[in-house]
Amino acid sequence: MAVADVSPWKIAKDSPSRQLLWELSRLALAEQEASLERLDQACRERGAVLKSALDEAAARHDKVRKDAEAEGARIEQERQRAKARREAEYRQQEERERQAEAERDRAARQRAATEKAERAATQEREAEQARLKAEKDRQDAQKAKAKQEEEEAAGRRKAEEERKAKEAAAAVSAAARSKPTTQLAPSTTGQPIMSTSQRTCLDPEREREHQRYLEIHSTLKELRHFMDQQSKQNPTLKAKMGDMRRGLRKSVGQLREGRGANTKQVGAPLAKASDSTSILTGEQNKAIWDTLGEALKSFPEPKISLATLIARPVQDVQAPALFVYLLNHFAKAVIAQFIKEAAVSPTIADPIGTAAVNVFARDEHLVNGISLIDILVAKFHRVCPPLFGIYGSESTDQGRERLGWWSELPGGPWVSTQMHQDRMTGLGAGYAAISLRNFESSRMTNPYPPYHYWRALTGILNVPGGQVTDTHLVVLRALLANSESRFLMAYGESAKQLMQFAVNEYPKRAAKGSVAATLLSNLGNTWKKDKKLYL
Repeated sequence: MAVADVSPWKIAKDSPSRQLLWELSRLALAEQEASLERLDQACRERGAVLKSALDEAAARHDKVRKDAEAEGARIEQERQRAKARREAEYRQQEERERQAEAERDRAARQRAATEKAERAATQEREAEQARLKAEKDRQDAQKAKAKQEEEEAAGRRKAEEERKAKEAAAAVSAAARSKPTTQLAPSTTGQPIMSTSQRTCLDPEREREHQRYLEIHSTLKELRHFMDQQSKQNPTLKAKMGDMRRGLRKSVGQLREGRGANTKQVGAPLAKASDSTSILTGEQNKAIWDTLGEALKSFPEPKISLATLIARPVQDVQAPALFVYLLNHFAKAVIAQFIKEAAVSPTIADPIGTAAVNVFARDEHLVNGISLIDILVAKFHRVCPPLFGIYGSESTDQGRERLGWWSELPGGPWVSTQMHQDRMTGLGAGYAAISLRNFESSRMTNPYPPYHYWRALTGILNVPGGQVTDTHLVVLRALLANSESRFLMAYGESAKQLMQFAVNEYPKRAAKGSVAATLLSNLGNTWKKDKKLYL
C-alpha cells in the first residue's frame, strides 16, 4: 500500500478518530458521484423520449401536409374537369347555333318557291278572318258583359277577403302573445293555414293543385313538339321561331342589378328592392316585348286552347301558338337564370323577377284579361316543389324526386347535395322576387299577388317535424333572406311573427347537426346587425 492511499492519520499513532473521519468523507464523495451519475442517466433517457415524441409529431405534421396537398390537387382536378365540361357545352352550343344559321340560309333559298302558295293561303285566310271577325264581334259583346260582372264579383270578394284577413290577424296577434304557434295569420285570400291534421303534402287540395301544375308543365312539352311540327311545314315560321327563342334567352341572360339597367331588355327601368318595386311600362319596342309583340302580330295562326294551360277553370279561350310557345321559353330562361345567377348572388333575383312579372302583367300579353303566368308557376312546381308544401325523404329516389332534386339525365345520378342546395337557393329567391311585387302605383293588375308568398312560407312551416329536410330549410332561408322589407310592408305585424317563428322555432325541427338549420337560425342575427330588425 502506497503512502498516498493511506490516511495520514493512519500513521499517527495518536489520531485514530481522524483516520475514521477521512474514510467517511471518501465514502460520502463516492455516494455523491453515484447519485450524479444516476441523474445524468435519467436526463439522457428523458431526452431520448422527448426526441422520439418530436420525431413522431414531425411525421404526423408531414402526413397532414401531404394529405392537404393531395386534397388540393384533387380539388384542382375537379375544377379543371368542370371547366372542361363548361367549355364542351359552350362548343356544342356554338355548333348548334351554326347549324341553325345554316338552316336559316337554306330556308331563305326556299322562300321564293313558297311565296306563291303563301299568297293563295293568305287570301283564303283573310276570307276566314273576315268571317271570324264577325263572330268575334258578337262574342266580344258577351265577354264584355261577363267581364264586368266578374269585376264586380271580384271587388266584393276582395272586400270580404280583406275583412277576414284583418279579423284573423287580430286573433293571431292575441294568440301569439300567450303562446307561440305556427298558425300565425291567414293569406290575403282569406284562406287559413292548414290545420294540424292537414299538415301534409298529401292534403287533397294542395296535392291536386300540385298535380294540376305538373299537368300544365307536361302540356307545355307537347306544345314544343307541336311547334316543331308546324315549323317543318312552314320554313318562314321555322326561321323566325329560332331567332325569337334565342333573342329571348339572350335578353333574360343580360338582366342585371341596378335601376335602369334593364331598359333595353324589358323596355323600362326596373325598381330596386329598396323601392316599392312597382313595375313601370316604358317603351314597347325593346327586346323582350318587341319579340312577343312580333309573334302576336306576324303569326296569329295557328291558335291553341288555353284551357289546359291555366290552373283555374276558364272559358275555352284561344291564343296564338307561337306567342304561348315563346312565353314558355321565356319562363324557362327565367328559371334557368334564377338557378344560374341567383344561387350565387340572391339579390340578382329581384330584377329578373321584376322583368318576369312585367311580361305576364302587360295588357298586350293578357288573353281575355287572363294572365298566362301559370306557365311560369308550373315550372316552379316542377323544379322546386317544397315551395308548395311538398315534402319527401332526401335518402330515397322517390323522396328526392318529390323535393325537386335534379339529375342531369332522366334516370341518371342525382346532382350533388351542394349543387342541389344552390339550385334551391336561387329558386327560393326567385319565387320571392316574383310573388312580392307591389302594384299599388301601377295601372296593371298583379298577376301573382303576395298571398302566394305567404302561402309558400306557411306551406313549408307546416311540414311535420319528422319530415323537415335541409331542402325545406334552404328554400325557407332563400325566401326570407332578402325579402324581409317587402314582406313586412305587405303583412306588417303578422309577417314579423312568422319571421320570428321561422328563424327561432322552425330550425329545431331539423335533424341534429344540420348546417342548413344553423344558417336559418343565424338569419335573425343578420337582420339585427344589418337591417336593425329585432324580432
